[in-house]
Amino acid sequence: MPRCRNCERTRAPLSCFHDAGECALTDARALLDLSPERLAATLLDAGLERQHAAKLRADAAPLLAPLDPATRLFGEHLIEDIARLAAGLDALAQHQRQAALSREDRLRIDPLRHIPQDRQRAAASPLDVDPGDAVAIEAGDPAFAGHGWFTPDRTEGGSLRWSGAARCATLALPALGGGALGVSLALRSPFGITLELAGQDWFLDGVPLAFETVSNDGTTGIFKVRVNMPEMPAGSRLTLLLNGSQHADPASGPRRDTRVLGLGLVWARIERT
Repeated sequence: MPRCRNCERTRAPLSCFHDAGECALTDARALLDLSPERLAATLLDAGLERQHAAKLRADAAPLLAPLDPATRLFGEHLIEDIARLAAGLDALAQHQRQAALSREDRLRIDPLRHIPQDRQRAAASPLDVDPGDAVAIEAGDPAFAGHGWFTPDRTEGGSLRWSGAARCATLALPALGGGALGVSLALRSPFGITLELAGQDWFLDGVPLAFETVSNDGTTGIFKVRVNMPEMPAGSRLTLLLNGSQHADPASGPRRDTRVLGLGLVWARIERT
């Protein structure tokens, strides 16, 4: 089991945070902060590792098929090791990108993250949601809690949050007790690019999601998926994670958007099915 390098205390499923040389162990599952250093890091690493492993297995399948069982087993272990290394490189790229951000950029992306006491107080209380209710979270909702999104843009149709403020974007959703759940998303593509979910990887607490299209006019659409999750206690949260392509504005001139944007989220909905 992983241990904290500074104090040598076990840190999983706990997260170890050091302040002035002191070690405080805090239950990561109770935190609302979805920054890469905390809950999102574990979920992101697990999701990316699965993603890399699935692609490697598909590519290697014709080579592994004719081999004897012992050699195939060795090949499977090798694929897992390569996938783990690839996920680690992805995480390193994320940390480097974040380290290069100025304080102004950090405040613009996520001002609440710089008020840790307020965030931890908000996270300390479980979500007061009836497990039988469907819950919708809009982009401009004060209850929106996640990482990797820009502050909401106002559009003629309401609020919109663009991903792209970090390599991956996360959103906390009520778990509704777990079990069979349905997740629906209203999405928009940036800069008039054709809206496609190919090349966009979605995970719910590390479980890969394959969304079906409900509607898509080319730049805006609604997508849904059903997923089975472990049973969870009342007030628990799930983390929806997007690891997708990002784009620069192809326009030029003074009105060009200088941000690099991924998919935009209008609203997310979760319900028991």
